[in-house]
Formats: sequence, C-alpha cells, structure tokens
Amino acid sequence: MKKSNVIVSGPLCASELDHAENRLIRMVQGEVFSAEIRDLQCKKGVLPNSKLKNLNPFLDSCGILREGGRLGNSDLPYVSKYPAIFPNKHKLTNQIIAYFHLKNLHIGASSLLHCVRERFWPLNGRSLCRKIVHECIACFKAKPVVTSQLMGNLPRDRVVPDYPFNCSGVDFCGPFMIRYRNQRKGVLHKMYICIFVCFVSKAVHIEIVSDLTSEAFIATVMSWPKCDQIIQA
Repeated sequence: MKKSNVIVSGPLCASELDHAENRLIRMVQGEVFSAEIRDLQCKKGVLPNSKLKNLNPFLDSCGILREGGRLGNSDLPYVSKYPAIFPNKHKLTNQIIAYFHLKNLHIGASSLLHCVRERFWPLNGRSLCRKIVHECIACFKAKPVVTSQLMGNLPRDRVVPDYPFNCSGVDFCGPFMIRYRNQRKGVLHKMYICIFVCFVSKAVHIEIVSDLTSEAFIATVMSWPKCDQIIQA
C-alpha cells in the first residue's frame, strides 16, 4: 500500500495556505457568480445586464474570477493588480473585511476599503466597510465624544458696511525674478507683490514693490489712489 504524502499534523506552510484560500474563493464565486463563470469559460464574456460588467472580469489560471482594472502595466503584485471579486452578501466577505479591520488596528472605513482592495474586490465594498466599522464593539467603546467649539463674534470692521479698502489687510508675496528691457545683459532682479484685501467687501488690490523695506511699502501705498484711507486705517 502506497503511503500518502498528505501531512495531517504540524504547522501549515505558505503553499497550503494559498491553496486553501484559492479553494475558498472558487467555492464562493461558484455559488454566486456561476452564470458569469460559465460565460467566461465559453469565451462569450459576461452579459450586459450582469453586475460584473463594469469590472471587466476574467478567469485566471486557477479558475478564480478577478477584476480587470487598468493596472496591468504597474509593478504591483498580481493579486493587487487583479483582485479577486467577492459578493457583497456573503459570510466569507464579511469575515475577510473584519480580519483586515482587526489586522490594521481598527482603522476607519475608507482606509479599511483601501487595505481590502489590495487583494480582494468586494461588491459594494464601501458600504460593507462602513457596516463592519459601525458594528465593531471596540471601535464603539473607543469612539470619542465630538465637541464643537463656539466661534467668537467677528470684528466690527468685518460686518459694518463701509467704503472699499477703508479697513484693509496687507500682505506680501514673492520674490519674483524680472528682467528689465533696457538692459543689455538682462540681469534678473527681485521684485515683490503687495496685496491689499478689503475687510468688508473682500476686494483685492495688487501693487508691485521693489523690496521689503518700509520706504518701498510707503511709496507703494502713496502711489495708490486709496492711500489716504489706508494710512488712516
């Protein structure tokens, strides 16, 4: 009698875990997506009314239904470029999402969906991830109480109608490099922009400033028709 090579005791190796995972995936997909798998095996493609039509599904060498996607030319692993498709209403799908939720230390729904889609593509995955996070007891207990901070009143200059730029804010931006036309060598010079913002109307006025000195700022303000109002403000 020939002795069997099947190991019935001891730790599992990586190849055995991969084989078991592929077997579970094929079983779940065979139960829910039997029509799509049959059409792909017959080289017909999925029907237009199938819920997998937009995913461009295909069968790999192991008979697993995978999402086509647009990452074929990337350097990502094969399972990341073509994740296995899972139904949205199946116990194994919920267990996989809950596993990733615990593995990544109870992350939120958006991050959880990203981690799951690195290997699997559950239908309506965003809703499933939100459901798993919402039903997690540890996340419910650790959820902090959200408080809202009351903001203070706006200054009188912001809410009382007034002439434009009667009360304004000033800021600088730059430097910008410019070249004068009358120079032969065209040496670059620094210049700055002075921005005036009206507190009431939010109007913006821009002036060019040669440097960041007080004299240059005063000269820029004096050259503007609204200089008297700005100096008073």
